[in-house]
Amino acid sequence: MLAIILALPSTLSAQSFTYAPINVPGAVLTQARGINNSGEVVGFYETTTACIDPDVRVPTCPTKGFKLVNGSYVKLMVPNSVSTAIMGVNDYGDLTGFYKKSDGSEHGFIWYHTNVVRTIDFQRNATVPWAINKAGVVVGQTGTFPSGGWIWINGKFSNMNPNNGAAPCCESVTGVSNNGILSGLVFQADRFMAWMKKSTDEDFFTYPTGTETECCDTNGTGVNNSIDMIGFTGAQGWFTKHIELNEVESAGETTPKFINVNFPGKTATQPPAALPTYPFGLNDKHWIAGTYTDSANHTHGFVAKPNF
Repeated sequence: MLAIILALPSTLSAQSFTYAPINVPGAVLTQARGINNSGEVVGFYETTTACIDPDVRVPTCPTKGFKLVNGSYVKLMVPNSVSTAIMGVNDYGDLTGFYKKSDGSEHGFIWYHTNVVRTIDFQRNATVPWAINKAGVVVGQTGTFPSGGWIWINGKFSNMNPNNGAAPCCESVTGVSNNGILSGLVFQADRFMAWMKKSTDEDFFTYPTGTETECCDTNGTGVNNSIDMIGFTGAQGWFTKHIELNEVESAGETTPKFINVNFPGKTATQPPAALPTYPFGLNDKHWIAGTYTDSANHTHGFVAKPNF
């Protein structure tokens, strides 16, 4: 994994992580979405500024997939697709994501390391996979805006919508570790909340901490075997180490200890602020793959290595 960071240009250090940008050659926008324990990074990129995505979580503009292995970029498109977004990768190098056909239909896929592509569709709706683990378990959501979470195991879909509030909606499953721990988000109590599910144990939380209800929409986007989690609130990225060990009970819910994830630099606004940073992929070595926006409003991928 160190070799990949060293192969990337302009490695920067800030706060608790060391950061390196990821930019696909010829792209006007690059997003890194997944990282496995070998350091392989996957994501998608765009080649035109004519379309602007309204939501950083799931692209709606035309995209092309990529993987970054040992410092080399490989550009990927699902055969017969007009748009391909790679969202996750497992330790075998199997990829998952979604693609669009010329008729406008959207489909989930698994692109196995054997170069076999399998389409997976949940209830014939727009299927958006987020992650895949070593056992081949895939998780994701229905619709480009989350409208229900699911888990796919051995060819069978099941609903996966943890909640603990009134009138929950807009669920998504965003991460699955090799030992089966899940992460995601749900809208309840007037805000998006991050959640973790380990067997029958479910925890819900928001960022930042300090009050019982906190303040903001919180997106949980990844989890690893140690129950470390990543996500973002607004444009602020965060990492929390083993939320079960760190938890402090407040009204029966977890209050994790957070570490901010911010790609180095400041915005061009007055006063200057931290660059918008969105973690999306996490491996067992605490390496993070994600996306940030620079002071000129250009979007890049990144990999972050912990200094702890």
